Amino acid sequence: MTETRYDGLLLDHDGVIVTLCSHQVLRAAATDAFVDAGISNPSPDDVDAITIRVWEDDLCAVADRYGVDPDRLWQCREQRIEQTLRRETRAGRKVPYEDVTSLERVEVPTGIVSNNQTRIVEFVLREHGLYGYVETVRAREPTRESLREKKPESTYLEAAAADLDCSNPLYVGDSESDIVAGQRAGFDTVFLRRDHNATRHLEIEPTVEAESLSAVLELL
Repeated sequence: MTETRYDGLLLDHDGVIVTLCSHQVLRAAATDAFVDAGISNPSPDDVDAITIRVWEDDLCAVADRYGVDPDRLWQCREQRIEQTLRRETRAGRKVPYEDVTSLERVEVPTGIVSNNQTRIVEFVLREHGLYGYVETVRAREPTRESLREKKPESTYLEAAAADLDCSNPLYVGDSESDIVAGQRAGFDTVFLRRDHNATRHLEIEPTVEAESLSAVLELL
C-alpha cells in the first residue's frame, strides 16, 4: 500500500464544485437588497460594492452614504443573495461540474471551504446530492462580522483541517484569494482553471495548477 502525500483534501465551493451564478443575476439581488433597506435609487458603484467580494469597510462606507445601519443593509443583502442562489440552483443554472463525480475516488477526508454563506453551500450540496463527498463545510454565517474571517484569511481553512483532523491537506481554489488563504494556513495549493478563470493572471504562485478535479486527484 502506497503512502498518501496529503492527509486531507479541502475544496472551494463556487467555481470548483459548482458553477458560478451570473454577475448580472447577483447584481439584481444586491439592487433589491437596497430597496429592502429603504434605498430606492442606489448608485451603480454602491450596488457593485455589495454584490460580490464585499469588504466590511466598503459595506460601512456605502451604508453611511445612505444613512442606514450597515448590519441592516448586510442582512438584506444576505437574504436576497440566498434567495437568488436557491432559485438558480433549483432552476438548474447553478450545477456541479462534470468532473465532480471523480471525488468518489478520494480516499482522504474531504471538506468544503467557502466565502459563501454556510446555508447556501449546504443547500446546494443537498440539492445536487453532493453531501456524501464531504465531511465538513466551513463557510460564512450571514453576519457582517463574518466578512473579517473570509478568505484570504486562513480562518476557515484551519477550522476545516481541524474538523478533519488532518495536518497536511491539499487546498483547491479558483481565485487568488484562495491561494493566499492556503499559503497563510501553511497548506499546498492548487489553482483550478475553469472557463471563468482560464486566462486569469495570478500575482501569487500556487503549488500547482490543474484543469480538472480528476487531475487534482492524481496529486493525492
